Amino acid sequence: MKSKKPKLKKYTLTLNECEMRRLTLYAESNGVERTVALHRLVKQSLRNAASSVVVDRSDANQLGLFDTLQIDIFNNTVKVNE
Repeated sequence: MKSKKPKLKKYTLTLNECEMRRLTLYAESNGVERTVALHRLVKQSLRNAASSVVVDRSDANQLGLFDTLQIDIFNNTVKVNE
């Protein structure tokens, strides 16, 4: 059986002059083309964004058994986030 290649999707990105200069400087400093530099930057940013979302979801799924509650002088309870 032949293995199927995943379909690649193409996206168009519009950059202003300042962002284009930054991308060019980044590409030249790393010795790669702008398209390769853009691919690396997007990949790295998505990886960072996905890892922070996973951390937030895991905290929301907890039962809150070990949460610290604080009671003020008016007898109001507030959950303390550390």
